[in-house]
Amino acid sequence: TFWYKGSSREVQVSSVSHQSCETSLKHGRADGSDALLSHFLLQVVPVDVSSVVLRSTEGTQSELTVGAGEDLRPVLLSTGVCARVALKVVYVIRYNAAGAVVNAAVSVVLGFIRGASVLLEQEFQAIFVQDGGELALRLSGNPGYVVGRPLLSGTKTAEGISRSTELRDALSLLHSSAEQDCLRGPHRRSPVLFGVNAVSGCTLRLEDAANCSLVLQQLLDVLRGPNYPQYVASFGNSPLNKQLDWVSVQSSFSPVEDQSCSIPFSLHLEIEWTKYGSLENPQAQIVSIREIIQTNSSSLPLLSGGGGSLPVQSSVAFVPVSADALPGYRATPTIDAKLPFNFFFPFV
Repeated sequence: TFWYKGSSREVQVSSVSHQSCETSLKHGRADGSDALLSHFLLQVVPVDVSSVVLRSTEGTQSELTVGAGEDLRPVLLSTGVCARVALKVVYVIRYNAAGAVVNAAVSVVLGFIRGASVLLEQEFQAIFVQDGGELALRLSGNPGYVVGRPLLSGTKTAEGISRSTELRDALSLLHSSAEQDCLRGPHRRSPVLFGVNAVSGCTLRLEDAANCSLVLQQLLDVLRGPNYPQYVASFGNSPLNKQLDWVSVQSSFSPVEDQSCSIPFSLHLEIEWTKYGSLENPQAQIVSIREIIQTNSSSLPLLSGGGGSLPVQSSVAFVPVSADALPGYRATPTIDAKLPFNFFFPFV
């Protein structure tokens, strides 16, 4: 049950039922409910705002820095656009072993809607986590990958593999949109889905002479994403503490400082997978993943000052490497018979 007290949001942790609270409010002091209501309101915890993300009309997202007391209520702009509309709200509520709420946080996605006849879709979600535990990580298969589910990815730590609960931190591709500029963000991204080949990209435009190393790093960040993972899970449910169940992302790209300016114009992920297990129920397993980056040493000088453009592309392809399935049969049983040493006595 959520309480709204002034501008702060609070969460009820009392065991008093909603019906008894309404009864107390109706009868007032006649039945001594002031003490009950006071006790009821004291057992609340504030809801901390963990993140506020603003989604533009084109679909790009950027995180907002919200100050204390800042008003985020919807507002109607002069252009007929309603700004700061709640599109998605996710509550993460932590509780202890006794079942009492000890902490609560909320993440909000705000956006824009045009016109009064637009169908507005809002998503509300509440996640309950026991205090001391971690958020449950979504799997992509059990054990093998399921086609259309995101690839599990993470980074290496001393304890094993660290994986974020956010899809934006997973292995992803640049999400294409009309007239998308590579050097002007923020850029929307789409997670790499198992078994789904995809191609996307952006356009590189340079109005004036630019620094080659700066453009190189910016394009790498755009193609790879903000949190480029180092490992990908072999199976859809690979445990984080078993590093052997994770495949490292192989890459031979290394920026070289020379007279010619080499900038990346293509990033391709080649993912090899195989079928593992029995013929009746084979499981999809990733065996290798390779990053292929192609560069162009002549594009930047031509673009600088010329007002030209260069298409930059990112893609992923899944390559099956399974051997032909062969039926397996058990070995034919052999007869290992032994006779007593005097079986033919007295004839022999």
